[in-house]
Amino acid sequence: MNNRFFSSLALRNIKSNKQLYIPYLLSSITIIMMFYLMASLLDNEFVQERSSSLSPLFVLGTVVIGIFSVIFILYTNSFLIKRRKKEIGLYGILGLEKKHVAKILFFETVFTSILSIAAGLVGGLIFGRLFFMLLNYMVRLPVDIIYSTSSLIVLATVGLFLAIFGITFLYNVSQFTFANPIKLLKGKQEGEKEPKGSIILFILSLVFLAWGYGISVTIPDPLEAITKFFLAVLLVIIGTYLLFISGSIFILKALKKNKQIYYRPGAFISISGMLYRMKQNAVGLANICILASMVIIAVSTTLTIFIGAEETLENRFPYENNMTLFGDVEDVEEMNTRFFELQDRVQNTVNAEGLEVTESESYRYATFFGGVQGNEFVFDESYADQENPTVLMVLPLEDFNGMTGKSYTLDDDAALYYHSTNAYTDSELTLGNKTYRVAEVANEFGEDMDLVESMAIVVPDASHLLEIQEDFKEQYPETNYLTIDAEVGWNTSGTEEQKEALAKQFNGEYGLGAGGSNLYDSRLLQREEWYGMNGGFLFLGIFLGLLFTIGTVLITYFKQVSEGFDDREKFQIMQKVGLDRETIQESTRSQIVWMFVLPIVIATIHVIFAYPIVRKLLLIFGVTNETTWLLSFVGVVIAFAAIYWVIYRLTSKTYYSIVK
Repeated sequence: MNNRFFSSLALRNIKSNKQLYIPYLLSSITIIMMFYLMASLLDNEFVQERSSSLSPLFVLGTVVIGIFSVIFILYTNSFLIKRRKKEIGLYGILGLEKKHVAKILFFETVFTSILSIAAGLVGGLIFGRLFFMLLNYMVRLPVDIIYSTSSLIVLATVGLFLAIFGITFLYNVSQFTFANPIKLLKGKQEGEKEPKGSIILFILSLVFLAWGYGISVTIPDPLEAITKFFLAVLLVIIGTYLLFISGSIFILKALKKNKQIYYRPGAFISISGMLYRMKQNAVGLANICILASMVIIAVSTTLTIFIGAEETLENRFPYENNMTLFGDVEDVEEMNTRFFELQDRVQNTVNAEGLEVTESESYRYATFFGGVQGNEFVFDESYADQENPTVLMVLPLEDFNGMTGKSYTLDDDAALYYHSTNAYTDSELTLGNKTYRVAEVANEFGEDMDLVESMAIVVPDASHLLEIQEDFKEQYPETNYLTIDAEVGWNTSGTEEQKEALAKQFNGEYGLGAGGSNLYDSRLLQREEWYGMNGGFLFLGIFLGLLFTIGTVLITYFKQVSEGFDDREKFQIMQKVGLDRETIQESTRSQIVWMFVLPIVIATIHVIFAYPIVRKLLLIFGVTNETTWLLSFVGVVIAFAAIYWVIYRLTSKTYYSIVK
């Protein structure tokens, strides 16, 4: 028998089992589309250019979708091969050797994998372009976000799913290699043994979840949140699977022992049926829970960034006009001269345009890197080599009082301080060769202080900045990054047109590309680009949310179909002994607790514990308003629950049409 015979037999098998293969192929195609679309975002120009923190997050999303793809295709394939055990056993009875059956399964795998991968790539390309066009039309950003992909992404997608389908082939071959044909003929009719609840797995699930939650709750700063976000997500995913596999069995067995609940027709059918198939059910429920968590986090965070665009713009640019003066440690007097001359120039330029300065803020500061040891700040020459350096900002009392409108006074050996993590509680602090008596103040230094572990020190006057610089220079003579810089910010009166004209004037003289040792930024000139960037984040959030929602639809539909085929013969037997259709429907409705409530509840708990690490990531984008995120989170949970309810109701009709 040649390969042509086996390939034609494989094609005939696929056609004759189309009722099973069509859902399997559709599922595989959709999963491949999801992974391909997610991976394509790694090469997207918007993702690459807008924020350095986006790329690691999309790498994480791609890895998670890849893991989900492996689990889901193996899950759907196991259902498929289980339904075909009788057919495979018949081949053995008819005289085909196991190597011949393996060849048939090989060609079936080749045909289904080629069709799935090709259709998934083409569908992903078409869907990606159409969906980006639709979102660009709906969101109406200043510049359209273009969908793009690359040959590397295509090769990665093909390689991953060829490997996955290869694993399914090996699994399918193993199902008949160690079984005799007679047993395979009865394979579909054999019920699964009641699963035993494993206390070890249940404890492990709690350990993994607590570990992941703990990382999120105790994360110190946003930069570390980026590096540890992947580990936290991976731990929670593992914990979720173990929790559904082990914890759900404990609950079902507890319900089974409750005679008042269990010995009712609807509950009897639902509980006993789900208990005997809980391993497969648990995987499906865990997949839904993980996808629901992704939808809620992706959409709620990007929605928060978009809604809080004005807030983040104000945090990034505290005043309508903002100027940074880059100084030189060797010439503090020149820095002071430039500092005060700039403020005079700003005042004169604004007045010359017939406007007035309504608000202003200006301060000088020096920045150091190192760490606190005991009651001493220890300088570090090469801060880039430190894993988590503490950033120290030192500024004079005169400027701090001007910033805050306060009237603090300080002795020559006294200082004020703020620590972003409240970790420093000593009454003294040594900087260089000088020890200060310190008193704590609230954060008056900007939201950026919370991005990394930071400390601000207010010293009696500007001469102390130079003394501390000289002490640092004495320890590290080769250091070349020490400077005393300054910030000047101001608002003006006038119309939007007048403010824009003034901003363009300053931008032409001091803006990026103008050269010099000053840098000007305008909130007004940055607003359109800022809203476009935040709208782009919302665009990506909606795109990812739709991807994960499609995955939820897919897993729910396939779960209902697989359960329908498993339950059909049982319900037919029960109908013959007097079970009516209403009871069947009641037993179906009782599964809402598992199919609807449980995944949403667990997903919501995941997102609540993810909030601390998500909040740290939002700080990178300048979002500091917790209420905005909370409202977005609640709204997305309600919206997704409503969508999921509709999905469940529609797919449950498929289940009922199969079993009846």
